[in-house]
Amino acid sequence: MIDLVVRFPEMGEEAWQTAMRLRLPPSGEYTAIAVLGMGGSGVGGDLLAALLRPVFPVPVVVVKDRGLPAFVGPQTLVFACSYSGNTEETINAYTAAKQAGAPTIVITSGGVLHGLATAHGDPRVQVPPGMPPRAALPYLFLPMVNALRRLTHMGELSGEWAEARDALRAMVAELGPQSPRERNPAKQLAERLFGHMPAVYASSPDLAAAAYRWKSQLNENGKVLALWHAFPELNHNEAVGWEDGTTAARLAVVLLGEPAEDAAVARRIAATREVSFRSAASVSDVTARGSARLARLLSLVLFGDFVSVYVALLRGVDPTPVPPIDEVKRRLRLPAEGR
Repeated sequence: MIDLVVRFPEMGEEAWQTAMRLRLPPSGEYTAIAVLGMGGSGVGGDLLAALLRPVFPVPVVVVKDRGLPAFVGPQTLVFACSYSGNTEETINAYTAAKQAGAPTIVITSGGVLHGLATAHGDPRVQVPPGMPPRAALPYLFLPMVNALRRLTHMGELSGEWAEARDALRAMVAELGPQSPRERNPAKQLAERLFGHMPAVYASSPDLAAAAYRWKSQLNENGKVLALWHAFPELNHNEAVGWEDGTTAARLAVVLLGEPAEDAAVARRIAATREVSFRSAASVSDVTARGSARLARLLSLVLFGDFVSVYVALLRGVDPTPVPPIDEVKRRLRLPAEGR
């Protein structure tokens, strides 16, 4: 798994260039974007919604289910993402999208979804096979960004990817396995999380998708339970749960933040540290890198990916296999790779 994490920036560059050659559906007045995807194939939709929320004039809705929202129709651009191409929920939702007349772009390595997209003549991004879906995030996420850049003339996204790529390459040099612990913040953070339940909190809803990715990677790679939430909403519910001091002492907090945090947000987080996190085993800060939103989101994602693998290694477990997921699918008689 660590080799795949190290390749994140180069996967991203390959995915970006592949999407430059993608045949796109006709540009139109879309009223919504819907991203269909589950698990590691769905997190790209979460990141896309987070990336576009402050700047895009139509909503981006992520569908992680068999069904489809009633609003999906000819004016909804749909991305159907399934790494294996055999994800039951995504196949069903894709079929419903076609019945609704929605223009659709398919992102997959093969499987049933590949065949359906070919039969319907849909634009298709061919993802390299042979890796866990969660490790293929650049291949699943960045083609959507580039496709929307081309369809909506958001030219600034090209510059954002160039900045993100360079930042990610620098992070691989700093956080990768060849970097010693003394100079490696990801290895140091993994040590603080080891033996505790991580609680990963984003400083705002704009970073919530990164916090969810951390939680999911700690689940799948680290084989540990983890919490995630975002300010300011957590102050209205989860913060009260920290009054249980016995449980709080077993939790290690990770705060994901912006390089220049809004003053009101900074005051809120500082107050929460004193009121709610005083009993935590540790509180660690991870700051996003870069000036543009794409770099900041992906820098947090890559940092968390490294941490999750280092947690697994500290625990003496293999980060790659996911037996509970495969066993449930076996019992449901789905292909073991079908996510």
